[in-house]
Amino acid sequence: MEKQLALSANIIFVDYREEKIASLLEKMGCKIVKMNLPVGDFVINDVGIERKSFEDFISSIIDGRVFGQAESLSSAFKKPILIVEGFGIVDRIHENSFYATFAYLISNYNVTILRAKNEEETAKLIYWIARKEFESKGKAGYKVREKKVSTQSIQERILAAFPGISTVLSKRILKKFGSLKRFFNASEKELMEVDGIGEKTAKRIRKIIEEEYKGD
Repeated sequence: MEKQLALSANIIFVDYREEKIASLLEKMGCKIVKMNLPVGDFVINDVGIERKSFEDFISSIIDGRVFGQAESLSSAFKKPILIVEGFGIVDRIHENSFYATFAYLISNYNVTILRAKNEEETAKLIYWIARKEFESKGKAGYKVREKKVSTQSIQERILAAFPGISTVLSKRILKKFGSLKRFFNASEKELMEVDGIGEKTAKRIRKIIEEEYKGD
């Protein structure tokens, strides 16, 4: 019998608008945390996933949105992925533009592009990405368990706990500010000087830092 991976100990962050996919993932045994993600629709460790329907993908090529989204995804995550869901006839743009966009996103932004037939297939793709990601991290963690955790690693992990901040972005932040103290004291304007942090993310960071704790 195939050995099953326990996903319950790991978390997939899901944008609150992705209700259907979140429900399907929960049925598969995944632990889900729903929130307003500033970049991407699904976050699994250093993996950021953007999901687009076929028609929305075509529309985003026409209005240029897809390029800005790909840039944000690539800046925020070490492993950016775009899932194009559904198939259809390319009739609103030239077929060459359709395939050229795929090539551009891959070569310029290092975005992995996957195709899915429907929501069920999208959920399965995300499940398997999560499974392999958690499995990989688990093996790596076991190998270095006896090693001392560096201060730098702890600093990066603290920043990566903020919504919208990946490990890659946390390193960029620390290079910019030099210490956690300077990061915590940074204004929204100063935070937005870091590549990958927009106005929305900057405001959320300041809110988390400044808001009074209301726990028991």
